[in-house]
Amino acid sequence: MVLEVKMIVTPDHVKELRQRFVTKLEDEGSPVPGGFHPADLARVHENDLWLTKFLEEKELNMNDAFNMLWDTCIWRKEFGVNDLTADNIRQDYRDAGLYFPHTARDIDGKVLFMFRCKLYQRGTKDLKELKRVLIYWIERTIREQNGDLITPVFDMTDCGLSHIDLPYTQYIINIFKNYYPEQINYIIVYDMAWILNATFQVIKKLLPAKAVERLKLLNAKTVKEFIDEENMPALWNGKNTYEFSWTPEKLLTLSNGTTNGTKALLTQGQSNGDILKDKKVSSISL
Repeated sequence: MVLEVKMIVTPDHVKELRQRFVTKLEDEGSPVPGGFHPADLARVHENDLWLTKFLEEKELNMNDAFNMLWDTCIWRKEFGVNDLTADNIRQDYRDAGLYFPHTARDIDGKVLFMFRCKLYQRGTKDLKELKRVLIYWIERTIREQNGDLITPVFDMTDCGLSHIDLPYTQYIINIFKNYYPEQINYIIVYDMAWILNATFQVIKKLLPAKAVERLKLLNAKTVKEFIDEENMPALWNGKNTYEFSWTPEKLLTLSNGTTNGTKALLTQGQSNGDILKDKKVSSISL
């Protein structure tokens, strides 16, 4: 599903956003100790696609796009996003299959980012560590998809009230809303029990209006409208038999001989006026 919006991001828009960031950094310095992370600075300087997402998200409001970009770089440094690796997050959480990118795709060809909600019970996990694992998987999925849109899927099969944690759910929503512009295709909630409907309505109110348009509450019959049979997970009576198991990420080899997954996004949408020429705003995110 693509919602056409009559706005065009041009190379001049990207150039202006980049210059605003550079000027503020030169005039005021970094607001975080030690400065912004080098990987994020490189993306600001080199990755037109990343800057375009901020402009699209804010519908070409330059001030809003700049503020979101600046705040995103602050959050990424303070959280340590670029420093997350498979080895420095809790490996039992990493390997549990609570979050993972499926091999399946939605009807638009966007990868399904799975939340197996029954594997989470309120109050049983270290939330600080769980958040680190969540961000690791989001970042890895975006890298592996070369920055393309993703479709988060909240699989509510066999879930009850003990699996619902409103503060943590709000945290997930805010992460996508505040720091991952133009990244969501659909938000699918699958097989939610009727007893959770009131909770769902509360969560729905936390979403911006644009995100609500993307929110799909689906069951075994209606899910076929958004995921075809070939891509449908076997657990949902589809033909995709993939089952999650931990697999190391294939990291890029850098010019200095090291490897670093965070560098993958630096090659996406590097400064190129032809890439961005008359690029239309064509999707809506959180």
